[in-house]
Amino acid sequence: MEVQNKIHLERTFVKSITFEFKKEIQEGELNTSLEIKTNFLFNDEIDKEYIILFTGNFENELFTLNIIFGAVFGTSETIDEDFKESDFVKINSPAIAFPFLRSFISNLTLNAGLSPFILPAYNFAKIKEETD
Repeated sequence: MEVQNKIHLERTFVKSITFEFKKEIQEGELNTSLEIKTNFLFNDEIDKEYIILFTGNFENELFTLNIIFGAVFGTSETIDEDFKESDFVKINSPAIAFPFLRSFISNLTLNAGLSPFILPAYNFAKIKEETD
């Protein structure tokens, strides 16, 4: 498989979001349940672009947040089947886009009147191993 070296993150977007503010004051350590899944979308009609969707569900005593956050990647070459299954798509692309989701959530909680909620680091290589 040839490595496609002209790949770039074109944009990020929020597809859907629900945020429920429960209370303002945190008492003690904040225990948050975290669930993040990735989905990869390819469109045969747009053969030089793909989308990663992060589906995140986060809940603690201060808020509940459900989000679908997308990242659009473009390539200079046509995407083939080998590329769709490559580590770049399954590991590297989510790792590139994840900080944008992380920043969005941090700013959202800060602007909602809470301390910024910062997602922990995420190991996409481990996730790929578990799903293979």
